[in-house]
Amino acid sequence: MVSTRENFTNGAKACRYFQQLMLVVVVVCLGFVSSTQINPGFQFRLSRSGLNYGSTVALDILSKGVQQLKVPDIHGSTHIRVGKVSYDVTSMHVTGFTKPSTNVVINAGSGLTWQLNNAGLSMDGRWHYKFRKGFIRIQDSGSFDGHVSGASLTVSVSLGQDASGHPTISSTHCQCRIDSVKIRMQGGASWLYNIFIRLVEVPIRKILEEQICTLARKAIDVDARAQLATMPTAIDVREDWVFDYRLVSPPAFQSEFLDYFHKGEFFAKGDRTEAPFRAAVFPPATSMKMVTIWVSDYILNTVGYVLYKRGILKHNLTKNELPVDEKGVLNTTCTSSTCFGFLVPQVATVHPNASVELEMIASSYPTASISAAGFRGNFAGLINLSARLANGSLAPMFKTKVSVTFLLTAYLDNMVIQATVTDFSSKTKLTQSEIGHIPDDVLNAAFNLIANIFIIPNLNTVGENGIPFPSIEDVRFTNTELEMDDHCVRIATDVQYSPPD
Repeated sequence: MVSTRENFTNGAKACRYFQQLMLVVVVVCLGFVSSTQINPGFQFRLSRSGLNYGSTVALDILSKGVQQLKVPDIHGSTHIRVGKVSYDVTSMHVTGFTKPSTNVVINAGSGLTWQLNNAGLSMDGRWHYKFRKGFIRIQDSGSFDGHVSGASLTVSVSLGQDASGHPTISSTHCQCRIDSVKIRMQGGASWLYNIFIRLVEVPIRKILEEQICTLARKAIDVDARAQLATMPTAIDVREDWVFDYRLVSPPAFQSEFLDYFHKGEFFAKGDRTEAPFRAAVFPPATSMKMVTIWVSDYILNTVGYVLYKRGILKHNLTKNELPVDEKGVLNTTCTSSTCFGFLVPQVATVHPNASVELEMIASSYPTASISAAGFRGNFAGLINLSARLANGSLAPMFKTKVSVTFLLTAYLDNMVIQATVTDFSSKTKLTQSEIGHIPDDVLNAAFNLIANIFIIPNLNTVGENGIPFPSIEDVRFTNTELEMDDHCVRIATDVQYSPPD
C-alpha cells in the first residue's frame, strides 16, 4: 500500500503551474553574461510596473490552463482508534480557480522576489473507503467537493554569471502557506466520514505547502539553470553576419527597475576580431515606462567596421543608376549647367561626348555619432573618375580624396524608426590628374551635384524605409517614445498583451 505522503507528492503535480508562472517572470528578464569591464552596446530596462504586468498576464494564462488540470488519483490508508481505514480518491477535476494577487519586488543589488497571495482551488471527485476491525468489514463510496483557500507563495531568486559568460540563477528563499483545505463528502456513513475528514485535511495542507516549494526550487535551481547554461550568446544574421548580444556585466537591481547590459556587436562570420573602439557610457534616463531600451551608436560603428574590413564599402557609379531625367548629369558635353562637363571644363575639353564614371572606395571605416541633434555619419574615401568613351573604352581622368559628413534626424512613425537627411557637407581634394589641375572648389561643386542627385536621395530612401520596431505575437507597444541622446537612441514604451479569444 502506498503511503499518504507519497501519493500527495504525485498529486502535487498540480503545483507545476506555479513553477511555470515563475519561469515566465524570471527567464524573460534574463540576459547573457560576459566581462564586467566593457560598456554595453545596448541596455534593456524592465520597470517594476513592467514586471508586475508580465506577472499579471502570466496569471491570466494560468487561470485558463488550470481549469484543464488533470489531478492523479490518490490511494492510502491510516489507522484510527477503532480500526484501519483504506481509501481511494479518484476522478478528480478542477471546478474553480481563484486567481491570486501578484507582486514583484526588486531587491536592490541582489535579485527578485515574486509574491502570490490568496489563491484558491476547488475540485470534485469520487471517494471509496474500506474499514476493518477484526472480523468487521465496512466499505462505502460516494462523491466529494474539495476547496483549497488562502494559498500564498513567496519566492526570491538571485541572478549572476559563470566563468563561461552564461547567466546563472539560484533560489534564495521560498515560503508557501495554505490557510485551509476543506473536503466535503456526500454519501457514506456520517460518523466515519467525519473521522476521515479530520484525519486528512491537515496532512494534505502540510504536504502541499512543502511540495509547492520543492517544485519551485527545482524549477529554478535545476530546470531554469540548465536551460540558461545552454542558451546561445550570439545569433546568426543572414548568411555571413553574427550579432553578439551577451551581457557584459551582471544585471543591476534598483528599487523600481532592473537593467541588463548587452554586448551589441556585429562580426563577420568566422572572424570574431573585436572592433578597435568601445561603446560610450549610456546617459541616465528617468522614464518609468514598462520597457526602456538604449541602442548605442557603437552597434552601427561595428557594422561599418566589418563592412570596411571585408572590402564591401565600394561602388561604381554610372549614368545608368541615375533617374531618367538626370542621366545627363554625368555627360562631359553639356546642354545645361547641371552637368559634370560644365562644372569641370577640362573634362569636356579632353573627352567630349563621353560619360563620367566614378569608382568610390572607402579609405577607412565609417563612423556614426548620435546626439540630441540626430544621427551624424562620417565617411572618408577615394574617388577614381574616368570617362566612358564612345568606343566603349574607359579613359582615366583624375583621382580625389573626399570626406563626407551628414546629419539624419530620426523620428517614430507607426512603430517604424525613420530618418531624413537634414545636413550634408563634403570636402574634396585632388590627388592625381591626367587632364590638368582642377581647383578644390570646382571638385566640391561637382561632388555636391552628384550628392544631391544620387547620395542624398538614397540616404533618404533608406531612412524612409526605416527600421520597424520588433513585433511580438499578440503584443502591442503603446505610449512609445523615441529620444536621441549622447551616443544612443533611447526607446521607452508600455506593453499591452491581447491574446486571441
